[in-house]
Amino acid sequence: MYLEFYKFREFPFSITCDERFFYESDIHAEALANMMYTVQQRKGMVLITGEVGAGKTFVGNVLCNRLGPRCLAAVMSNPPGSAKQLIRSVAAQVGMKARPNADRMLLIDELQEHLTRLWRRGRLVTVIVDEAQDLPNSSLEELRLLWNWEQEGQRLVQIVLIGQPELRQKIREPRWEPLRQRIVLSYHLRNLSEQDTGEYIRHRLRVAAEDGCDASFTPEAISEIFAATDGTPRLINVLCDNALLIGYAKQMPVIDRPVVVEVIRDMTCWGLRAPSVSASTDGTLPAL
Repeated sequence: MYLEFYKFREFPFSITCDERFFYESDIHAEALANMMYTVQQRKGMVLITGEVGAGKTFVGNVLCNRLGPRCLAAVMSNPPGSAKQLIRSVAAQVGMKARPNADRMLLIDELQEHLTRLWRRGRLVTVIVDEAQDLPNSSLEELRLLWNWEQEGQRLVQIVLIGQPELRQKIREPRWEPLRQRIVLSYHLRNLSEQDTGEYIRHRLRVAAEDGCDASFTPEAISEIFAATDGTPRLINVLCDNALLIGYAKQMPVIDRPVVVEVIRDMTCWGLRAPSVSASTDGTLPAL
């Protein structure tokens, strides 16, 4: 495809959670720093929300990597469907061998004992639940109870809830007041600004580039990308990847505004904002 033409080692806009491609905007850097502090100091629960495609899962993965080898992280990408499934998932990911026929109360007792042993060895255990807005009420309540376990005033497990904005609405309900009081750090990840959108694109190009790579996006192209995606990282990735593909087909190392406009008009299923109506580089209005 276009890798050889642009002299890339790998695709710069793949939708993966490779930390090398993580761009730390101010809001992402601040959120990560505070998440690290809260988890490492066992301060309380963490709540991270954001719109679809804002990079919530990526932030959770980066947090896992940066907590280091002393931390055991139980990451749940798909929320468990019941409280018992949640306990089993946590147990498996922190190295506990649960009996297949064990009931919920036995699982809880054995998990608490296992977490206590890990605490005595100086291990930090963190449960990170992605798409937490889909947790059933029983699982959410189980997380609250799990967080209550402690030894000598220190929590045995740290909990990070990551989800879409409806998660924040859900825990505002009166029944979740006990859970809400345990959340000591709360962030809503905003989309990238126009300036950050440009830096984000350039960062990913640099990471993927080989020596001599001259792929770039003009300032006008970046402005159009920002306007179309509202700074949503996942949409930026999809748009830029398609723009590079069209640029390769046209043998254009520099992606300009007309290429971006062409991509936006073809990607009707993504719900991108329509290109702005402005004069093109040759003084004519873009074709509809």
